[in-house]
Amino acid sequence: MENPKRCIHEDLLRDLPDCLLFDIFWRLPMTDVVRTSVLSKRWRNFWTTAPFLNFDNRAMLLGDGSKLQNFVNQALSCWNGDRVLKFRFHSYHEIASSMYSDVDLWVNFAQRNGVEELHLHVLCITKRAWPGFDGKEVYRVPPCLYSYSSLKELSLQSCNLEISGNVQWNKLESLKINAYTAAPAVINQILSGTPQLKVFHLTYVDKGGILSIQSSSLKELSIDKYILWRDDLLALSDLRICTPNLETLEIKGLPYRKYFLTDVSSLTRAVLDSVPFGLGHFLQIWLSHALSQILQSIQHAENIALSDCCTEVVGALKMNCVHSAFLNVKSLELRCCFDDYKQVVGVLAMFPRLEKLIIRDKKEEGLQDDTEPLKFEANIPESFLLQLRTIEVTW
Repeated sequence: MENPKRCIHEDLLRDLPDCLLFDIFWRLPMTDVVRTSVLSKRWRNFWTTAPFLNFDNRAMLLGDGSKLQNFVNQALSCWNGDRVLKFRFHSYHEIASSMYSDVDLWVNFAQRNGVEELHLHVLCITKRAWPGFDGKEVYRVPPCLYSYSSLKELSLQSCNLEISGNVQWNKLESLKINAYTAAPAVINQILSGTPQLKVFHLTYVDKGGILSIQSSSLKELSIDKYILWRDDLLALSDLRICTPNLETLEIKGLPYRKYFLTDVSSLTRAVLDSVPFGLGHFLQIWLSHALSQILQSIQHAENIALSDCCTEVVGALKMNCVHSAFLNVKSLELRCCFDDYKQVVGVLAMFPRLEKLIIRDKKEEGLQDDTEPLKFEANIPESFLLQLRTIEVTW
Protein backbone atom coordinates (compact mmCIF):
# COMPACT_ATOMS: atom_id res chain seq x y z
CA MET A 1 0.00 0.00 0.00
CA GLU A 2 1.32 3.43 -0.95
CA ASN A 3 2.56 5.59 1.88
CA PRO A 4 -0.04 8.39 2.45
CA LYS A 5 2.69 10.81 3.58
CA ARG A 6 4.37 10.38 0.24
CA CYS A 7 1.14 11.33 -1.53
CA ILE A 8 0.74 14.41 0.64
CA HIS A 9 4.27 15.64 0.05
CA GLU A 10 4.37 14.71 -3.61
CA ASP A 11 5.66 17.48 -5.84
CA LEU A 12 2.64 18.08 -8.04
CA LEU A 13 4.43 20.75 -10.04
CA ARG A 14 7.03 18.20 -11.09
CA ASP A 15 4.41 16.03 -12.75
CA LEU A 16 2.76 18.70 -14.86
CA PRO A 17 3.32 18.15 -18.61
CA ASP A 18 5.69 20.52 -20.37
CA CYS A 19 3.03 21.83 -22.74
CA LEU A 20 0.88 22.94 -19.79
CA LEU A 21 3.80 24.62 -18.05
CA PHE A 22 4.78 26.51 -21.19
CA ASP A 23 1.20 27.66 -21.64
CA ILE A 24 1.27 29.00 -18.07
CA PHE A 25 4.53 30.80 -18.84
CA TRP A 26 2.98 32.49 -21.88
CA ARG A 27 0.25 33.98 -19.69
CA LEU A 28 2.78 35.48 -17.26
CA PRO A 29 5.22 38.37 -17.69
CA MET A 30 8.79 37.11 -17.96
CA THR A 31 9.74 38.48 -14.54
CA ASP A 32 7.23 36.12 -12.93
CA VAL A 33 8.36 33.23 -15.13
CA VAL A 34 11.93 33.65 -13.90
CA ARG A 35 10.68 33.65 -10.30
CA THR A 36 9.11 30.21 -10.82
CA SER A 37 12.61 28.73 -10.48
CA VAL A 38 12.09 28.65 -6.68
CA LEU A 39 8.91 26.55 -6.85
CA SER A 40 10.44 23.21 -7.74
CA LYS A 41 13.80 21.59 -8.46
CA ARG A 42 12.56 20.76 -11.90
CA TRP A 43 11.69 24.42 -12.50
CA ARG A 44 15.09 25.76 -11.43
CA ASN A 45 16.28 26.20 -15.00
CA PHE A 46 13.15 25.07 -16.77
CA TRP A 47 12.17 28.59 -17.87
CA THR A 48 15.35 28.85 -19.96
CA THR A 49 13.95 26.23 -22.36
CA ALA A 50 10.47 27.76 -22.73
CA PRO A 51 9.33 28.24 -26.35
CA PHE A 52 7.00 31.06 -25.26
CA LEU A 53 8.63 34.34 -24.13
CA ASN A 54 6.40 37.14 -22.87
CA PHE A 55 8.13 40.43 -22.04
CA ASP A 56 5.11 42.44 -20.98
CA ASN A 57 6.20 45.46 -18.94
CA ARG A 58 2.79 46.34 -17.50
CA ALA A 59 3.94 44.43 -14.43
CA MET A 60 7.70 44.68 -14.68
CA LEU A 61 10.25 47.37 -13.91
CA LEU A 62 7.93 50.32 -14.34
CA GLY A 63 9.39 53.67 -15.21
CA ASP A 64 12.97 52.52 -15.75
CA GLY A 65 13.80 51.77 -19.36
CA SER A 66 17.41 50.77 -18.64
CA LYS A 67 16.34 48.08 -16.16
CA LEU A 68 13.82 46.73 -18.64
CA GLN A 69 16.45 46.75 -21.37
CA ASN A 70 18.99 44.90 -19.20
CA PHE A 71 16.43 42.36 -18.02
CA VAL A 72 15.37 41.38 -21.54
CA ASN A 73 18.97 41.11 -22.72
CA GLN A 74 19.99 38.96 -19.73
CA ALA A 75 16.94 36.71 -20.05
CA LEU A 76 17.64 36.08 -23.72
CA SER A 77 21.32 35.36 -23.02
CA CYS A 78 20.25 32.67 -20.52
CA TRP A 79 17.76 31.05 -22.87
CA ASN A 80 18.96 27.74 -24.34
CA GLY A 81 15.81 26.14 -25.75
CA ASP A 82 15.25 24.59 -29.16
CA ARG A 83 12.73 27.08 -30.59
CA VAL A 84 10.91 30.28 -29.74
CA LEU A 85 7.41 29.66 -31.07
CA LYS A 86 5.86 32.77 -29.48
CA PHE A 87 7.54 36.06 -28.62
CA ARG A 88 5.93 39.17 -27.16
CA PHE A 89 7.39 42.53 -26.23
CA HIS A 90 4.70 44.95 -25.08
CA SER A 91 5.86 48.35 -23.89
CA TYR A 92 2.83 49.82 -22.17
CA HIS A 93 5.09 52.52 -20.78
CA GLU A 94 7.14 54.95 -22.79
CA ILE A 95 10.64 53.96 -23.83
CA ALA A 96 13.37 56.10 -25.36
CA SER A 97 14.37 55.75 -28.99
CA SER A 98 17.84 54.70 -27.81
CA MET A 99 16.29 51.30 -27.00
CA TYR A 100 15.11 50.70 -30.57
CA SER A 101 18.36 49.04 -31.60
CA ASP A 102 17.90 46.54 -28.78
CA VAL A 103 14.35 45.85 -29.95
CA ASP A 104 15.80 45.05 -33.38
CA LEU A 105 18.15 42.56 -31.73
CA TRP A 106 15.25 40.92 -29.90
CA VAL A 107 13.31 40.59 -33.16
CA ASN A 108 16.37 39.01 -34.80
CA PHE A 109 16.69 36.64 -31.84
CA ALA A 110 13.10 35.51 -32.29
CA GLN A 111 13.59 35.02 -36.02
CA ARG A 112 16.78 32.98 -35.63
CA ASN A 113 14.94 30.66 -33.28
CA GLY A 114 11.98 29.95 -35.54
CA VAL A 115 9.31 32.26 -34.10
CA GLU A 116 5.81 31.70 -35.52
CA GLU A 117 3.84 34.20 -33.42
CA LEU A 118 5.32 37.67 -32.84
CA HIS A 119 3.82 40.62 -30.94
CA LEU A 120 5.56 44.01 -30.80
CA HIS A 121 4.27 47.09 -29.02
CA VAL A 122 6.92 49.79 -28.76
CA LEU A 123 5.50 52.96 -27.23
CA CYS A 124 7.49 56.13 -27.95
CA ILE A 125 7.90 59.03 -25.53
CA THR A 126 4.81 61.25 -25.87
CA LYS A 127 6.61 64.54 -25.23
CA ARG A 128 8.11 64.15 -28.68
CA ALA A 129 4.69 63.58 -30.17
CA TRP A 130 3.16 66.99 -29.48
CA PRO A 131 3.22 69.49 -30.98
CA GLY A 132 4.43 68.96 -34.54
CA PHE A 133 4.45 65.18 -34.30
CA ASP A 134 5.25 63.56 -37.65
CA GLY A 135 5.89 59.97 -36.59
CA LYS A 136 9.62 59.99 -37.31
CA GLU A 137 10.47 59.11 -33.71
CA VAL A 138 8.28 56.00 -33.79
CA TYR A 139 9.91 52.56 -33.88
CA ARG A 140 10.47 51.25 -37.41
CA VAL A 141 9.98 47.57 -38.08
CA PRO A 142 13.38 46.10 -39.15
CA PRO A 143 13.56 45.21 -42.87
CA CYS A 144 14.61 41.61 -42.12
CA LEU A 145 11.15 40.90 -40.68
CA TYR A 146 9.43 41.35 -44.06
CA SER A 147 11.36 38.45 -45.56
CA TYR A 148 10.68 36.05 -42.71
CA SER A 149 8.36 33.42 -44.20
CA SER A 150 7.70 31.24 -41.11
CA LEU A 151 5.43 33.75 -39.35
CA LYS A 152 1.83 32.65 -38.79
CA GLU A 153 0.62 35.45 -36.51
CA LEU A 154 1.98 39.00 -36.29
CA SER A 155 0.90 41.99 -34.21
CA LEU A 156 2.60 45.40 -34.57
CA GLN A 157 1.47 48.31 -32.39
CA SER A 158 2.83 51.86 -32.31
CA CYS A 159 5.20 51.02 -35.14
CA ASN A 160 6.08 52.48 -38.52
CA LEU A 161 6.03 50.35 -41.66
CA GLU A 162 8.50 51.19 -44.40
CA ILE A 163 9.07 48.47 -46.98
CA SER A 164 11.94 48.63 -49.44
CA GLY A 165 11.69 45.09 -50.87
CA ASN A 166 9.13 42.33 -51.22
CA VAL A 167 7.00 40.97 -48.39
CA GLN A 168 7.35 37.20 -47.98
CA TRP A 169 4.86 36.25 -45.29
CA ASN A 170 3.72 33.14 -47.10
CA LYS A 171 2.35 31.38 -43.99
CA LEU A 172 0.91 34.40 -42.21
CA GLU A 173 -2.76 33.93 -41.22
CA SER A 174 -3.33 36.78 -38.73
CA LEU A 175 -1.96 40.32 -39.01
CA LYS A 176 -2.78 43.21 -36.67
CA ILE A 177 -1.21 46.60 -37.36
CA ASN A 178 -1.50 49.82 -35.36
CA ALA A 179 0.81 52.18 -37.22
CA TYR A 180 1.49 55.90 -37.30
CA THR A 181 2.55 55.62 -40.92
CA ALA A 182 1.10 52.94 -43.16
CA ALA A 183 0.81 54.31 -46.67
CA PRO A 184 -1.71 52.61 -49.00
CA ALA A 185 1.17 51.40 -51.18
CA VAL A 186 2.69 49.63 -48.15
CA ILE A 187 -0.62 47.93 -47.36
CA ASN A 188 -0.84 46.75 -50.98
CA GLN A 189 2.65 45.26 -50.73
CA ILE A 190 1.75 43.47 -47.51
CA LEU A 191 -1.44 41.97 -48.92
CA SER A 192 0.35 40.84 -52.07
CA GLY A 193 2.89 38.98 -49.90
CA THR A 194 0.39 37.25 -47.60
CA PRO A 195 -1.48 34.65 -49.70
CA GLN A 196 -2.79 32.78 -46.63
CA LEU A 197 -3.97 35.82 -44.63
CA LYS A 198 -7.35 35.24 -42.93
CA VAL A 199 -7.48 37.98 -40.25
CA PHE A 200 -6.38 41.57 -40.91
CA HIS A 201 -6.82 44.42 -38.39
CA LEU A 202 -5.52 47.84 -39.45
CA THR A 203 -5.40 51.05 -37.38
CA TYR A 204 -3.57 53.93 -39.03
CA VAL A 205 -3.28 57.67 -39.62
CA ASP A 206 -5.05 58.80 -42.78
CA LYS A 207 -2.81 60.78 -45.13
CA GLY A 208 -5.03 60.62 -48.21
CA GLY A 209 -4.90 58.42 -51.28
CA ILE A 210 -6.74 55.17 -51.97
CA LEU A 211 -6.62 52.29 -49.51
CA SER A 212 -7.20 49.12 -51.49
CA ILE A 213 -7.90 45.80 -49.76
CA GLN A 214 -7.80 42.93 -52.25
CA SER A 215 -7.51 39.38 -50.97
CA SER A 216 -9.15 36.07 -51.81
CA SER A 217 -8.15 34.49 -48.47
CA LEU A 218 -9.41 37.12 -45.98
CA LYS A 219 -12.18 36.05 -43.60
CA GLU A 220 -12.08 38.94 -41.11
CA LEU A 221 -11.22 42.59 -41.84
CA SER A 222 -11.17 45.49 -39.36
CA ILE A 223 -10.16 49.04 -40.35
CA ASP A 224 -9.91 51.97 -37.93
CA LYS A 225 -8.43 55.23 -39.17
CA TYR A 226 -7.86 58.58 -37.54
CA ILE A 227 -6.09 61.88 -38.19
CA LEU A 228 -3.61 63.90 -36.14
CA TRP A 229 -4.63 67.35 -37.31
CA ARG A 230 -7.98 68.80 -38.32
CA ASP A 231 -6.42 70.16 -41.52
CA ASP A 232 -6.00 66.54 -42.68
CA LEU A 233 -9.78 66.39 -43.17
CA LEU A 234 -9.15 67.95 -46.57
CA ALA A 235 -7.15 64.87 -47.61
CA LEU A 236 -9.64 62.12 -46.81
CA SER A 237 -8.90 58.90 -48.64
CA ASP A 238 -11.03 56.41 -50.57
CA LEU A 239 -11.59 52.79 -49.57
CA ARG A 240 -11.75 49.92 -52.03
CA ILE A 241 -12.51 46.37 -50.89
CA CYS A 242 -12.54 43.24 -53.03
CA THR A 243 -12.67 40.20 -50.74
CA PRO A 244 -14.98 37.45 -52.06
CA ASN A 245 -14.53 35.18 -49.01
CA LEU A 246 -14.82 37.87 -46.33
CA GLU A 247 -17.22 36.98 -43.50
CA THR A 248 -16.69 39.83 -40.98
CA LEU A 249 -16.11 43.50 -41.83
CA GLU A 250 -15.55 46.33 -39.32
CA ILE A 251 -14.98 49.93 -40.44
CA LYS A 252 -14.44 52.41 -37.60
CA GLY A 253 -13.20 55.94 -37.08
CA LEU A 254 -13.34 58.83 -39.50
CA PRO A 255 -15.45 58.14 -42.62
CA TYR A 256 -13.83 57.73 -46.03
CA ARG A 257 -14.54 60.08 -48.89
CA LYS A 258 -15.78 57.24 -51.11
CA TYR A 259 -16.43 53.54 -50.61
CA PHE A 260 -16.09 50.90 -53.32
CA LEU A 261 -17.08 47.38 -52.21
CA THR A 262 -16.89 45.39 -55.41
CA ASP A 263 -17.14 41.87 -53.93
CA VAL A 264 -18.16 41.09 -50.36
CA SER A 265 -20.63 38.39 -51.31
CA SER A 266 -19.74 36.08 -48.36
CA LEU A 267 -20.26 38.78 -45.72
CA THR A 268 -22.31 37.69 -42.68
CA ARG A 269 -21.39 40.42 -40.14
CA ALA A 270 -20.73 44.12 -40.69
CA VAL A 271 -19.88 46.89 -38.21
CA LEU A 272 -19.94 50.55 -39.28
CA ASP A 273 -18.87 52.84 -36.44
CA SER A 274 -18.04 56.11 -38.13
CA VAL A 275 -17.15 59.23 -36.15
CA PRO A 276 -18.30 62.57 -37.66
CA PHE A 277 -15.35 64.44 -35.98
CA GLY A 278 -17.23 67.76 -35.97
CA LEU A 279 -17.52 67.97 -39.73
CA GLY A 280 -19.13 70.95 -41.39
CA HIS A 281 -22.67 70.67 -42.74
CA PHE A 282 -21.64 70.39 -46.40
CA LEU A 283 -19.00 67.76 -45.67
CA GLN A 284 -21.46 65.76 -43.57
CA ILE A 285 -23.91 65.62 -46.47
CA TRP A 286 -21.12 64.54 -48.78
CA LEU A 287 -19.96 61.77 -46.46
CA SER A 288 -23.54 60.66 -45.78
CA HIS A 289 -23.87 59.97 -49.49
CA ALA A 290 -20.68 57.89 -49.35
CA LEU A 291 -22.01 55.93 -46.36
CA SER A 292 -25.24 55.20 -48.20
CA GLN A 293 -23.17 53.44 -50.87
CA ILE A 294 -21.49 51.10 -48.40
CA LEU A 295 -24.79 50.38 -46.63
CA GLN A 296 -26.26 49.15 -49.87
CA SER A 297 -23.21 46.92 -50.37
CA ILE A 298 -23.61 45.16 -46.99
CA GLN A 299 -27.40 44.82 -46.89
CA HIS A 300 -27.20 41.04 -47.48
CA ALA A 301 -25.36 40.45 -44.15
CA GLU A 302 -27.29 38.80 -41.30
CA ASN A 303 -25.62 40.70 -38.43
CA ILE A 304 -25.16 44.49 -38.62
CA ALA A 305 -23.97 47.11 -36.09
CA LEU A 306 -24.34 50.84 -36.82
CA SER A 307 -23.21 54.04 -35.08
CA ASP A 308 -25.50 57.05 -34.77
CA CYS A 309 -23.90 58.60 -37.84
CA CYS A 310 -24.79 55.54 -39.93
CA THR A 311 -28.25 55.32 -38.35
CA GLU A 312 -29.01 58.79 -39.69
CA VAL A 313 -28.00 57.60 -43.16
CA VAL A 314 -30.32 54.61 -42.88
CA GLY A 315 -33.10 57.00 -41.92
CA ALA A 316 -32.32 59.05 -45.03
CA LEU A 317 -32.58 55.91 -47.16
CA LYS A 318 -36.01 55.27 -45.68
CA MET A 319 -37.07 58.81 -46.52
CA ASN A 320 -35.95 58.15 -50.10
CA CYS A 321 -38.44 55.27 -50.29
CA VAL A 322 -35.82 52.52 -50.16
CA HIS A 323 -38.13 50.41 -47.97
CA SER A 324 -37.18 47.06 -46.41
CA ALA A 325 -33.71 47.20 -47.94
CA PHE A 326 -32.11 44.91 -45.32
CA LEU A 327 -34.11 41.75 -45.90
CA ASN A 328 -31.47 39.31 -44.57
CA VAL A 329 -30.60 41.11 -41.32
CA LYS A 330 -31.57 39.08 -38.25
CA SER A 331 -29.46 40.90 -35.62
CA LEU A 332 -29.12 44.70 -35.48
CA GLU A 333 -27.02 46.73 -33.03
CA LEU A 334 -27.47 50.49 -32.86
CA ARG A 335 -24.78 52.52 -31.07
CA CYS A 336 -26.38 55.90 -30.62
CA CYS A 337 -27.65 58.56 -28.23
CA PHE A 338 -31.12 58.21 -26.81
CA ASP A 339 -31.81 61.92 -27.27
CA ASP A 340 -33.41 61.16 -30.64
CA TYR A 341 -35.68 58.20 -29.98
CA LYS A 342 -37.64 58.62 -33.18
CA GLN A 343 -34.44 58.34 -35.20
CA VAL A 344 -33.70 54.97 -33.60
CA VAL A 345 -37.18 53.50 -33.95
CA GLY A 346 -37.78 55.05 -37.33
CA VAL A 347 -35.20 52.88 -39.09
CA LEU A 348 -36.55 49.57 -37.78
CA ALA A 349 -39.01 49.22 -40.64
CA MET A 350 -35.96 48.84 -42.90
CA PHE A 351 -35.25 45.48 -41.20
CA PRO A 352 -38.45 43.46 -41.58
CA ARG A 353 -36.92 40.10 -40.59
CA LEU A 354 -35.14 41.32 -37.49
CA GLU A 355 -35.01 38.80 -34.64
CA LYS A 356 -32.62 40.56 -32.24
CA LEU A 357 -32.27 44.29 -31.51
CA ILE A 358 -29.43 45.73 -29.40
CA ILE A 359 -29.30 49.42 -28.48
CA ARG A 360 -26.17 50.78 -26.81
CA ASP A 361 -26.24 54.35 -25.56
CA LYS A 362 -23.36 56.73 -26.40
CA LYS A 363 -24.53 59.30 -23.86
CA GLU A 364 -22.14 62.13 -23.09
CA GLU A 365 -21.68 62.86 -19.42
CA GLY A 366 -23.92 65.61 -18.08
CA LEU A 367 -26.26 65.72 -21.08
CA GLN A 368 -28.92 63.39 -19.78
CA ASP A 369 -30.60 62.55 -16.49
CA ASP A 370 -30.43 58.85 -15.60
CA THR A 371 -33.89 59.13 -14.02
CA GLU A 372 -35.45 60.33 -17.25
CA PRO A 373 -38.13 57.87 -18.41
CA LEU A 374 -37.28 55.98 -21.59
CA LYS A 375 -40.17 55.89 -24.04
CA PHE A 376 -40.32 54.59 -27.60
CA GLU A 377 -43.30 55.59 -29.67
CA ALA A 378 -43.57 54.69 -33.32
CA ASN A 379 -45.88 53.02 -35.78
CA ILE A 380 -44.10 49.74 -36.47
CA PRO A 381 -45.70 47.12 -38.75
CA GLU A 382 -47.19 44.16 -36.91
CA SER A 383 -45.19 41.79 -39.09
CA PHE A 384 -42.00 43.29 -37.68
CA LEU A 385 -43.15 42.73 -34.10
CA LEU A 386 -43.90 39.09 -34.89
CA GLN A 387 -40.33 38.49 -36.09
CA LEU A 388 -38.58 40.20 -33.16
CA ARG A 389 -37.55 37.88 -30.32
CA THR A 390 -34.93 39.72 -28.24
CA ILE A 391 -34.31 43.36 -27.27
CA GLU A 392 -31.24 44.46 -25.30
CA VAL A 393 -30.89 48.08 -24.15
CA THR A 394 -27.77 49.42 -22.43
CA TRP A 395 -28.23 52.85 -20.89
